Amino acid sequence: MKLVSNIYGILIYLFLIFVCNSIFAQISNTPGVPFIKNFTEEETNSSLTIYDISQGGNGEMYFATSGALLVFDGIRWKKYSYGVESDLRSVFYKDDKHIYTGGHGGFGYWSKNSKGVLEYNSLFFKRLKKDDTLLPIFYKIVEINGKILFQTWQQIYIYDPKTSVIESVGAIRGFNELFSSENRAFIQDYSGLFEINNKELVQIDGTDPEQFHIRGVFVNAPSKLLIITKNKGVWTLEDGILSKNNWEVNGLLENYLVNDVQKFEDDKLIIGTVRNGAYITSKEGDILFHIDKKIGISNNNIRKTFVDNNNNLWLGMDNGLSYIQTNSNTSYLLDTEGEFGTVYTSFLKDSLLYLGTNQGLFVKNWRSQKSIPKLIDKDVGQIWTIDEVGDQILVGSHQGISIIKNKKLETLHIDGGAWIIRKHPIHNDVMYVGFYSGISVFKRINNAWVFVTKWQNYGESSRFMEFDKYGFLWVAHPSKGYYRLDLSDDGHILRKAEFYGIDNRFVDTYAYLSKIDNDIVFHNPKGFFNYDPIDNTFVTANYISKVFKDIKGVNVITQNENIFWYSNPRSIGYILRNGNKIATIDQPFYSIRNKHLNDFNKFSKLNDSVYGIGFKEGMLFHTIRKQDVGTAVNMPPEISYIHLIGTSDTILAPINNEKELEIPYKNNFIKIGLAFRKTPLSSSQKIQYRLKGHSDDWSKWDYTSELSFPGLSSGNYLLELRSGGENQMFSTTIARAFYVIPPWYLTKIAFITYALFILILSMLYRSYFKAKSKKQIAALKEEEAEKRQQQEDKFKLDRLEAERKMLKLKEENLSLEIKKKNSELAASTLNNIKKNELLTELVKDIKKIDEDVLNSSLRSPIKKVIKKINNHLVDKDDWLTFELHFRNAHTDFFEKLRKKHPDLSSNEIKLSAYLKLNLSSKEIASLMNISITSVEQSRWRLRKKLNLPKEFSLTNYIQSI
Repeated sequence: MKLVSNIYGILIYLFLIFVCNSIFAQISNTPGVPFIKNFTEEETNSSLTIYDISQGGNGEMYFATSGALLVFDGIRWKKYSYGVESDLRSVFYKDDKHIYTGGHGGFGYWSKNSKGVLEYNSLFFKRLKKDDTLLPIFYKIVEINGKILFQTWQQIYIYDPKTSVIESVGAIRGFNELFSSENRAFIQDYSGLFEINNKELVQIDGTDPEQFHIRGVFVNAPSKLLIITKNKGVWTLEDGILSKNNWEVNGLLENYLVNDVQKFEDDKLIIGTVRNGAYITSKEGDILFHIDKKIGISNNNIRKTFVDNNNNLWLGMDNGLSYIQTNSNTSYLLDTEGEFGTVYTSFLKDSLLYLGTNQGLFVKNWRSQKSIPKLIDKDVGQIWTIDEVGDQILVGSHQGISIIKNKKLETLHIDGGAWIIRKHPIHNDVMYVGFYSGISVFKRINNAWVFVTKWQNYGESSRFMEFDKYGFLWVAHPSKGYYRLDLSDDGHILRKAEFYGIDNRFVDTYAYLSKIDNDIVFHNPKGFFNYDPIDNTFVTANYISKVFKDIKGVNVITQNENIFWYSNPRSIGYILRNGNKIATIDQPFYSIRNKHLNDFNKFSKLNDSVYGIGFKEGMLFHTIRKQDVGTAVNMPPEISYIHLIGTSDTILAPINNEKELEIPYKNNFIKIGLAFRKTPLSSSQKIQYRLKGHSDDWSKWDYTSELSFPGLSSGNYLLELRSGGENQMFSTTIARAFYVIPPWYLTKIAFITYALFILILSMLYRSYFKAKSKKQIAALKEEEAEKRQQQEDKFKLDRLEAERKMLKLKEENLSLEIKKKNSELAASTLNNIKKNELLTELVKDIKKIDEDVLNSSLRSPIKKVIKKINNHLVDKDDWLTFELHFRNAHTDFFEKLRKKHPDLSSNEIKLSAYLKLNLSSKEIASLMNISITSVEQSRWRLRKKLNLPKEFSLTNYIQSI
């Protein structure tokens, strides 16, 4: 197995070399631009004035800034500083133990310890003295023949790592910049261009120090140098003769000023300018690609250019850092200004690329990088599909179906929303268009498509539809299910529509269909199926189920021969088929995994190898190469850090130690950071892990950069990690063993202690039991006596409880009696009120009769009757009866009232009694046989006698007594 793994690794390495040497040509083959990532100061938590860039062998990036050394592992940023030696201008990676940096005052190197943390070792630092004016600035580091050269304006320090000896070479008049090429070092002095040979400065003939400011020197042959200047263009020095190159880029470089130059892919150059971004040129000086702010980088003042191990570019600026993934078969057409919107479909015809977006139909020149999409028709909005039927290009939009003629849209048929266009499998002159509300039939007559009919017996939204090999037209409605449409022989008439919904055991919501290998595959959360017309049922599609066995929630599948594009809510990708072998490719689309259009995705084949995919911010172009088939490469993940987290502290553990890692039990919450340092930023890889000792099952494939294992119990564990994914070859597996030390109370010594303690405890218990047995009889007797005493106490308590209940019953009887008396008082008072009201009414009625009677002899008897009634109205017996009932209900009221207010009259005491019962003035007037006005006056006089303030209620006061 190990031999096979090694051979496989070699094959992968050879494949990568082949791909990397050929891939850059893709930049000019598509109308898009490479993936660009701009980093911000918030993201890096540091100043982004980038002076120099270097890269480690494992892919880690190092950046020299004015405040620290920045380190980027592809996911995380770390910042390292060392006091006054942190103002850096240069960085050079030699190995993990020697990462050289130079800056204001000195230079030194950083070493990575076992925990992955950098530690600084100073080699030289000059501290300012009283008479010093400036510190030396080490702004360039190169390696020549194993020695490290550090350059300032006045000197070059040569450090030998083997002997730790530092020597120096002084400038003749003043150094400009140090260069290295083909293991040779060059320096421009104000006296000319020199080559550094050991400690000697050997002047190169033919260079005029006053003529130009050199920015780059490259050895093309032993006696031939390519020289790039700041503002004089590109020159060649051969056999002492200096001549200016006739390069296309020269005029631009002279105008925009060169800041930095790097070799790119052996025969190309990346040139960073002061004013206009960076240029990639061929060895003949032709401009291959121009990178500036218009295509998405931070700004146009390029301070430093760097080509990483993947042949992708890093551009350091005065205030910014940009990454450009030029070595990729994926490029982007981004709508950074909101000019064309979200791309839903695309179509390439000759050199014209048509884009159907949510803002309309746009067209751009495929062959021109500078061409921008232009709107064809301002009156048409959302575009859903662009398809060539015969020799005509049809466009389905929100308004209906149109045709492109001479870069203009002509309306063919107006209807709400044309989703999709399909031709009849037999009749080439019959076409079907799926709309928001049904399907329309078109026929080609005299070389023009003519609307025939829209089926009235079918009105569903028809976004997904295909003909099967039996002639049925199938439509998938994602939220309902599938429709099978049976058409007439000429294809014009819909005979019958049969529906298969969620009541079918093979159908579920999120129902889709795709045509694969000339057969329709129905896919939904229940699986992949074919239709069996004999039994009118669905059967499992075994082959496709195997192809997509680990890819869940597939909504769109588009087949182009042996390429199966797919999408699901979480990702997009494609499956390459090579005989019985399949390979899933999804890494190139990692950057848009959360931006794609889900089941609105369309995978447009634009030419033999280039596919277009629309997403929310524009369009992605991907080139599929033949060498990709069966050669999917996955690099294993790397461990960036191991954090052992406890309640009070966090321990940073070694990451490269082959020995088993011992973890204190109090720090048994483990976090492990992962990185793919060698993977381009626009891509990522899914990982899978298992923690033996906790579980023997591998986790699900997922994109993740950190693993957490909280609260692990004591014991041995082995963490295994690998990258890959569904239908992909796994990477080699990396492993890290660790042991969680048990807590002190679970160690061997603790268990021996426990055993001794139990033994001693057992002996003590035996002696204690003997002593206890002697006292047991006495204790039992005492217990019996206590029980008797408790029984007696219980009898007493029961008797007290019975007495308490008797008192409670008496209290309840008294309460009932009081309630009864209150009821009698209320009834008596109510009767008096009613009686008095009746008598008062009788007096009124008799007086009225008296007025109407003409016989004077009757008046005297009538007046006697009235007098008797009036006498009864003021009957003292009524008051005595009332007072009797009132005293029964409110025993002490009159005594308390007279005690508090001894000067009250008898009428005022009566009024107080009525107020105690909360009677109204009308009711009191009836009882006292006086008017309501008199009652109010009596209340006022009573209030005055009681000395109540205005804000106090008289009734409330009386009731409180």
